[in-house]
This record gives sequence, structure tokens and C-alpha cells, in this order.
Amino acid sequence: MVQGCLEHAAVTVGDIEWSLQFFQQVLGMQETRRKVEDGKLTSVWLKGGIQLMAADDPASGRGHHLGIVVQDFDAALKEMLAYEGVQPVAGKPEKWVQLPDGLVLELFQAKPGAIEQWMAVDVK
Repeated sequence: MVQGCLEHAAVTVGDIEWSLQFFQQVLGMQETRRKVEDGKLTSVWLKGGIQLMAADDPASGRGHHLGIVVQDFDAALKEMLAYEGVQPVAGKPEKWVQLPDGLVLELFQAKPGAIEQWMAVDVK
């Protein structure tokens, strides 16, 4: 077993500008980066672990993927892909895997000691 923790949760939203304003003004979350394609805002990452992804479909507000940071990227990927039903995501880099129910995970290599520090934070 490789230790890991949530790095970010990506959710689809119907109005990305409204959602960005909401998280900034109501919760004080700061934008850390953004992705613009063809002059249109498509993704925004907020400090605190949320990624907003623009969507035109009525299923907005559902989860898109979970970003997971792991102690040992190679070992975690190997273990995940050996687990029954887990598959790499076609057309994506090797850091993307899909679980049998459709949930998609994006894996990141943690800096040494980062997961232990994160898990030691008591937020309640």
C-alpha cells in the first residue's frame, strides 16, 4: 500500500465565471492558475484544492476527477493498475486512471514528507 491524500477535486460548472466569483468572494479562495482555450476560460484552480471546469451540459456540478498526491508515483500506479477493473485513461498521460464506476484519478508525485505533513493537519 502506498500512502496518498487528496490534492484537488475537479468539478464541472455551467458558469465558470460565476463559480469563480462565488468561491473568491464568499470563501476567500485565491486563484492559483487558469486555462484559456480559444479565448474562453475553461479551467481555474483555487488554493484549497478545487478545480473548476467549464461545461455546457446540464450535468454541471458533478465531479470530474480527483487529484491524488502519492508517496511513490510508480508504485502507486502499478498497484492501481493491478487492481481489478482499474484501467489507464485512453489518450491521457500515464498519470490518469479510471475506476470501474467511471471515477477518474489524476496522480501526482508528492515532495518528500509532504503527505505526512498534510495528514498531520487537524482541520476540525
